[in-house]
Amino acid sequence: MKRRCRVWYVGRMPKAYVGIASPQGLTVLQPERDDTLSLVRRAGLDGGERVGFWAVLGDIDARCVQALVVSGHRREALWLLDRSAREAGRILPGDLTPPLH
Repeated sequence: MKRRCRVWYVGRMPKAYVGIASPQGLTVLQPERDDTLSLVRRAGLDGGERVGFWAVLGDIDARCVQALVVSGHRREALWLLDRSAREAGRILPGDLTPPLH
């Protein structure tokens, strides 16, 4: 019984990710850490069309989204992220505290 619960927990536990989106689609999706959060905040400073965001995803969904980004299917990655994220929000360049999720 413990083994079954453990396998379910590992595969289905949602985690926080941060990323950068633009009109061309998703350009970055990484697990939330201090360094990735800093990268996403800086992306919004350029005054362009890029938006930093956080999202809560399951492992399998996150891997699928990342695979689409790596293979150059950025709009499809953004679409899948939108459909599979359990929670999401924007990160502004001036945000000093990590998002709560």
